[in-house]
Amino acid sequence: MKRFLSIAIVVLLIFTLAACKNEAPEVEAPEVQPEAQEPVVQEEEVEAPGLVIETLKVQITPSKDAARLDAQRKPLQDMLEAELGMPVEVSVGTDYSATIEAMRSNQIHVGFLAPTQYVLAHDQGAADVILKSLRYEVDENGEKQYDSELVDSFRSQLVTGVDSDINSVEDLKGKTIAVASFSSTSGFVWPANLLADAGLDPQADVEWVNVGGHDKAIQAVYNGEVDAAFTFKDARYVLLGELPDVYDKVRFVLDTEPIPNDTISVVPGMDQELRDRIADAFINIVKDEEGLNVFRLIYEWEGFSKAQDSDYDIVRTYLKRQEEWDF
Repeated sequence: MKRFLSIAIVVLLIFTLAACKNEAPEVEAPEVQPEAQEPVVQEEEVEAPGLVIETLKVQITPSKDAARLDAQRKPLQDMLEAELGMPVEVSVGTDYSATIEAMRSNQIHVGFLAPTQYVLAHDQGAADVILKSLRYEVDENGEKQYDSELVDSFRSQLVTGVDSDINSVEDLKGKTIAVASFSSTSGFVWPANLLADAGLDPQADVEWVNVGGHDKAIQAVYNGEVDAAFTFKDARYVLLGELPDVYDKVRFVLDTEPIPNDTISVVPGMDQELRDRIADAFINIVKDEEGLNVFRLIYEWEGFSKAQDSDYDIVRTYLKRQEEWDF
């Protein structure tokens, strides 16, 4: 009996072991950890950097024959490079509209803009003034008042032929008047307002002739092609070399109220540090006789003072007034 039980137990153990061997053991699947992710960082608003300028591009805009200005381009370029310690390219533009458009697209970084052109450029987001030019006052004979202090304004003048019967603004009714351009501050904006103040219709009572330059306006009077001209005071000197008798043939009649002087303006994207360096560079250049002579030959400028946009609000007032005129 005992032998039988032993055999039975052995057989039972064999079957139990076999069953255990064939049964797949339960194994807990290891916990899968999610892949580590970079923490999400909210981007902070970062102020856009100023315009990156490797070569400063400066443009002179002609108020007289462009060929005369081109002779001063390279000397001015060299002086600016020495002052700023960076590459500079100085060019002579075709007209103010082209310079403003080039500044709007950042192809030009510094522009020499007349008052009206500066206001138009600034109000279109293309230019900020940093400097205004300084000049000597000029008397009725074209003589500079060297004994007086430099001024930050200038005047427009009415000139006519020496034998003309024009002696007042009222005498301009029915006459032909030469102007440098319809956007010229001294050539048209101030004169047109002057006519309106005198009771003339600037559009109907006179015929304006756009001759494309102050020197050309003087020459048109000299040649008898027009009855009169409005130019900056005194543009006759520009032609003295070619026409030694210009003061004998072209007679001064009157001048206008003061006009804010021309500007040196920069593109709005330029950072303040570079603006300040450029302003200081121009101021330093005219302290030297050679540098001062360059600006005398370009625009008859004698120096610079710091400027702000509000200095040109009077120009905005005059421009607003003439919106009713179709020029």
